[in-house]
Amino acid sequence: MKDKMKSREQFEKLKTIIDKGSEVGGSVAGAAIGLAIAGPVGAIAGAAVGPLVSAAFKKVGTEISEKIMGPREQARIGATYTLALDKIAKTLDRGIEVRNDDFFIAQENDRSKSESILEGTLLKARNEYEEKKIGCYSNFLANLSFDSSISFEKGNTLLRILEQLSFRQISILAYFSEIDDLSTERWMISFKDNVKLGKYQDFYFELMDLYNKQLLQQMGSGISMSASSLGISPLGKTICDLISVEEIDLNDKLIIANTIKSIRDIVSK
Repeated sequence: MKDKMKSREQFEKLKTIIDKGSEVGGSVAGAAIGLAIAGPVGAIAGAAVGPLVSAAFKKVGTEISEKIMGPREQARIGATYTLALDKIAKTLDRGIEVRNDDFFIAQENDRSKSESILEGTLLKARNEYEEKKIGCYSNFLANLSFDSSISFEKGNTLLRILEQLSFRQISILAYFSEIDDLSTERWMISFKDNVKLGKYQDFYFELMDLYNKQLLQQMGSGISMSASSLGISPLGKTICDLISVEEIDLNDKLIIANTIKSIRDIVSK
């Protein structure tokens, strides 16, 4: 009887988080409630997302729901959780199978790697005040469930990088993912000497931070102290694929393109 009551209580807590997720994730997150809670009390619909995925989401979702959180924190976690489940279900519907390595297998005296990554991602999403990034966290979780080339260790590294990026930096990566390279010749000296570029100093800082994080790289042969041309790096391409940067809103990418055009116009004069 006590176990049944506890199970019911956990079910209600998890459902509250999922319900709150629609405040950030919109109608998709709301519709995904059916994926997350179905059948017996507290059970995740394994038929929709597969038994390995459902087991990890059920366990971690239940544990996370026990934490004390404010309403907005619940909404961020709920949106990340349900949007990830929704994307996984749609990917499975296309005939793509989840990774078949040890990612979802519980280790001896330890939980599975998928559970660790899932908890880490949800906790970072909980504290993410730039809520446009929530979709990136959910895509990260979903895509990682299918990509066996991303080890647990690499996934952890990429998650830490994602946490450190602003949404504008993610939009910059989305911009770079659609071009071969960007000529930045004379940018460094121009930002030092041209006062007209002062209003774009913060943008340049974020651009060079992506370079310092090795998500962008110098293009062409050789390496110079001042990068004359930048393009997306292999590491940058990996994180772009995991967070599905092609889903970034066109208006956000246009802001990046227009900012870069304004900088180039000033530098060229």
